[in-house]
Amino acid sequence: MSIQKYIKEHIDLLGNSTYTAPSIPDKKLNGAITSYAQDVNLEYVVALQDTSILSSGKEGCLFLGDAVYLKTSFEKPLKLEYASIESVSYSTFEKAGSFGKLKRVEQVEAIMNDGTTHDLTSLLLNVNLQGFAELINGILAEAENGKDFVNTSQITPLSEMTEEIKVNYIKIVANFAYSDDQTIDVYEYTEIISLLSRIELSSSRRLEIRSYLSHAENMISTEALLTTLKDSVEEGSFEILSKSLFKDILYIFGTQHNIQEWSQNQFLTELARSLCITTEEIELIIAAIQNDEDILKHRKNDNQIKKAMKDLSAKAVAVGVPMAAIYFSGSVVGLSAAGITSGLAAMGMGGLLGFSSMFTGIGALVLIGVGTYHGLKKVSGIGDLENNKQREFMLQAIIRNSQKSLSFLIEDINAITQQLMVEMKKGNENSEKIQKLSKLLDMLSRGAQMSAEKQNMSQIEQVITKLPAKLDMDRLMGLTNKPTLEKVRQFILSCYVALPVAQDNEQANVKPEFTLREGLTLSDVESLHNCFTEIEYNKVTQAVFASATTKAKNLFR
Repeated sequence: MSIQKYIKEHIDLLGNSTYTAPSIPDKKLNGAITSYAQDVNLEYVVALQDTSILSSGKEGCLFLGDAVYLKTSFEKPLKLEYASIESVSYSTFEKAGSFGKLKRVEQVEAIMNDGTTHDLTSLLLNVNLQGFAELINGILAEAENGKDFVNTSQITPLSEMTEEIKVNYIKIVANFAYSDDQTIDVYEYTEIISLLSRIELSSSRRLEIRSYLSHAENMISTEALLTTLKDSVEEGSFEILSKSLFKDILYIFGTQHNIQEWSQNQFLTELARSLCITTEEIELIIAAIQNDEDILKHRKNDNQIKKAMKDLSAKAVAVGVPMAAIYFSGSVVGLSAAGITSGLAAMGMGGLLGFSSMFTGIGALVLIGVGTYHGLKKVSGIGDLENNKQREFMLQAIIRNSQKSLSFLIEDINAITQQLMVEMKKGNENSEKIQKLSKLLDMLSRGAQMSAEKQNMSQIEQVITKLPAKLDMDRLMGLTNKPTLEKVRQFILSCYVALPVAQDNEQANVKPEFTLREGLTLSDVESLHNCFTEIEYNKVTQAVFASATTKAKNLFR
């Protein structure tokens, strides 16, 4: 067991308020580093105990792979390197207290390799002293078993890992695609290419993957690939990687099957067994996949997305799976780990995945106006459009991913076309190789078409984030009451449909709601957005005035 894994599994010996990477709250991590561990690279923080009264993280114990930092009130912080410690002793004795009564006193001392001794008791306020001694001595015992005191990143997503790790990861996904029918179909190929674009694989390595995908005879066993992966990453990172790997494979399975029937697939059941992934963890992974899909499918606004992510995080905590494992390779809908992190940071949830420290340039939602102006936006419905920033951000990232995937597929098409032309020049037009290349070229062409369609749909949805989901008829009539705007009004109305209203006595005077019509093309939604812009539908003052004017006219009639 590595030093980092040992610390994570035994940090609870210290008592309450303990956290392990990558699930250490940003507030506590920032507090600890700024207060007593300024020289620490926060990527290397393995675990943390917060003993501060205000839960700020500014006091407590911070563990790395090679040292521990200690801090309590009115005491200077102390850094102890494990390599310099001989052992840590815990003892108790009785001491005279008030009114002559004896009280039990605990003491923890670090015996150093140079023969000196450090009394750590005053630095471990609100820490289980016996547990601290046991934890440090356990770390030293692990080192005697051949483990090194080294720092490794605890929050590295797949896109930041080595090319070798990425290639072996993708090859296991490819093995799954082969497993059911000994071939990779267009849906599987397209999803694998999408995964390649999310994790930033280099051009030369993509050539290796392309060859692997098109030559089943060169397949490497999944067991061998898993062993190589396990040897390539730190112990704690492999647990995160393995759950992400299962998620990516499960998603591809779900694109053509009922995802709940995963247990009927032999490859998935054997992989779950090999990776020690429980049914409860798989249920969490399924919930994460469905959550990402629902954000786009049901056009969730920012408040709904934030609630969904908090609910998913609570489930992850209950199951004991860090959120970083779920989004280690990004989101299955087409966002990279950096994209997910940036989006959550913009919603004030930057520390949810544990990746936030690794990425720069994270934007934030712009909140403009308060008080009366904010109230007018809410009344006019314009605030609803500003509540779509996260979905718009996700769609922008998905469009970029689709463009990159399409570019990769075009590269593959060009490469296969050249190979096909070489074979045809040889005059063997009916050769088995030409048939194989032709079949592969057809699949790649259909894959490129699918990526293009996905990009087009994402562009449509991105424009829709700027359109009112429900049409305010009073506002529309007030803003288009001039003859020159008649065609504009008619076009807008053609893009919306009236929902049926129940006909009963209580609702006899209820007006129908007009919602955006399904099946609009990219040209339709872009023209619709231009129409709303032309009549200034989304400007607060004009919107409120137009609605009030129309209602007044109706009341007068």
